[in-house]
Amino acid sequence: PSPAAAPRPAVASGVLASAEDWLALVANAGLRGPVRELAAHCAFCGYADGLLALSLPDSFDHLRSEALVRQLASALAGPLGAAPQIRFESAKASGSETLHARTERQRGERQAGAEADFLSDPVVSQLVSQGATVVPDSIRPLDDH
Repeated sequence: PSPAAAPRPAVASGVLASAEDWLALVANAGLRGPVRELAAHCAFCGYADGLLALSLPDSFDHLRSEALVRQLASALAGPLGAAPQIRFESAKASGSETLHARTERQRGERQAGAEADFLSDPVVSQLVSQGATVVPDSIRPLDDH
């Protein structure tokens, strides 16, 4: 038998080349509290020569404190090989999805799938045709429990 494959790091050898790399890095960095919120609401703009360019919507500008930015840079030092210098660009400059936006989109897709599956069940369809009603917001995907 062949040995088990080693888990692939979120960012290989300090390379952060795409928005997908950024989302994987943020999701797997073990960030907590306000620093996680800052990272989750930032969209990736670019990374080169130790400079990490991110965008943050104005509505989350309160997360851009010097202390939180410094904590984020420190948390990224391990995966990137050194603490990056973080620069914020206009939110309009980035077309990248944030981790927060992706999580919300995926949650909505799971919810819509759960509702469709439930309502297409033959027993549910029969009950609805006999006058039963489904309580709004009562259907949840199994992984939300």
